[in-house]
Amino acid sequence: MADEDAPAEDSTLVDAQVLGVEMEYVDSLPGGKVVMGLEEKDNRFTWLVVRGAITPQARVELLAELNHAVSNGLWEQNWQPPQAG
Repeated sequence: MADEDAPAEDSTLVDAQVLGVEMEYVDSLPGGKVVMGLEEKDNRFTWLVVRGAITPQARVELLAELNHAVSNGLWEQNWQPPQAG
C-alpha cells in the first residue's frame, strides 16, 4: 500500500523515527472516508489516507507530531484487549 507518488525523502525522514505510527496512501476507503486508522498485529498503528487528501508536507509534519507524542508518553498505544468487567 505504499505510495509511489510520495517523495522518497518524506518516507525516509519520518519512517526512520517511527515508534508505532505510520501513514500510507490508498486509492479509496469505505464509506467515502479520506482517513482511517488501522491497528496492526506488530504493535503499529497506520493511518490510511486517500491519495490527494493530504499534502506530502502535511504528512511529514503530522507523523512527526504523532511520533513526538508517542515517544514522550503523551499518547500511549494500548494493545491489550479491554478487560471484561
